[in-house]
Amino acid sequence: MINKQRIQELLQEALRERPDAGLFPVSVSISPKSEIKIYIDGMQGVNIDDCVEVSRYIESKLNRDEEDFELTVSSAGLDQPLRIPAQYKKNKGKEVKVVTAGGENLKGIIEDADEDGFLLKVSPSKKKGKKAPEGEAVSRSFPYAEVKETKVVISFK
Repeated sequence: MINKQRIQELLQEALRERPDAGLFPVSVSISPKSEIKIYIDGMQGVNIDDCVEVSRYIESKLNRDEEDFELTVSSAGLDQPLRIPAQYKKNKGKEVKVVTAGGENLKGIIEDADEDGFLLKVSPSKKKGKKAPEGEAVSRSFPYAEVKETKVVISFK
């Protein structure tokens, strides 16, 4: 069985090989069938060449004679939820939808983020039958532990 910790170490090595790319790991998963899925992100985004280079590096360090595996390296994806603090930092100034652990649904702009949580400028909610939202935007602080999901709002304006 392929060791997850070993894959994470190889991923870190692969990313250190390209410090100028500003890439960071988002997640690593390994299925019982040895399907390795790695998601990466970067402050300037991720392109196909980044994924190919990381994949080749990791594959070159594993021995197919000892273990058969399938390796997939992908970008975290625009439609995927934010998972780690670096992604919140990357998306500072962008509009997001947040679902809190308590079930509250919010929409706002990420104002700041650190290792413990993020600051969200929450848009006022639109009242039924009204054309414009009422009230002013309010900044709220959220520890990551109190957030179920955060997704960037994709806009084609």
